[in-house]
Amino acid sequence: MLFAELRSTLKTVVAPAYILSGSDIFLINKSIELILQAAAVTPMNVTKFDETADPAEVDATLRNVSMFGDKTAAIIRGTQDTRVLLQPGTKDRDAVRVDCNPMTADLVVRLIMNTKRFTADAAALLAGACENNYARVNNEIIKLTNHYHNNSVIQRADVDAIVTKTESYQVYELSNALLKKDAAAAEKILQNLQNSGVEDYAIFGNLVSFARRLFYALHSPLSDSALAAHLKGHPYGITATRRDGRHLRDRIMTIYSHALELEHRIKSGKIHAQHAIVLLAGAFL
Repeated sequence: MLFAELRSTLKTVVAPAYILSGSDIFLINKSIELILQAAAVTPMNVTKFDETADPAEVDATLRNVSMFGDKTAAIIRGTQDTRVLLQPGTKDRDAVRVDCNPMTADLVVRLIMNTKRFTADAAALLAGACENNYARVNNEIIKLTNHYHNNSVIQRADVDAIVTKTESYQVYELSNALLKKDAAAAEKILQNLQNSGVEDYAIFGNLVSFARRLFYALHSPLSDSALAAHLKGHPYGITATRRDGRHLRDRIMTIYSHALELEHRIKSGKIHAQHAIVLLAGAFL
């Protein structure tokens, strides 16, 4: 099940064990909190293990009744997943699996808006800048509320100035700036990427991927959803690319060919990646 479904499910039934997997550590920790609350297990009756723990030792811990007769639980944190065990002898087939990967953008925005501190567009930018990873979002909310401690409503410009954006989101912003022919914004984003330690070849590779996506978006007969699946992206991304990049339809084949030529020249040692970035970005403007 998805993390978003966990709270309501726990109101009706608590499974003997849960397997939590995904990249959002905030959701994993929140899942543990919700499961323990639903199972009426107090923190003092929770024993934590790592993945090298002996299953017999874990079972023995779960069989031990606390001096007050309270319920016990075991948490096993591994490199691949985290397990919450509420009964001894539980097998994987008895466990409920919870997907703790980043939630959908609309749900993350809703959670941000629940703080009553953000405008809708500020919340949308914060979610996007953190790639919907609520562990990152929560850290940035703490940073923002500490910075703007006068309880004023946090605006989009405030988020843009304070939040540490992921590399992927900065590349997304760079793509948007190029589509809008905003040379000043594109230059600023490029400088931010380079100053944050992102290698020039990685930036160039992202620009080539952008040119490829734009080429397919403007010339493929596939629907937005079908093309998104083919390119391993989101349908909205294709919709937005087709809308915002339509003025490049007659030029995109030339730009994409130019991108592939520059890539070949980099690999041949004929040009440095930093120079290639400038040339390829300039082709969009």
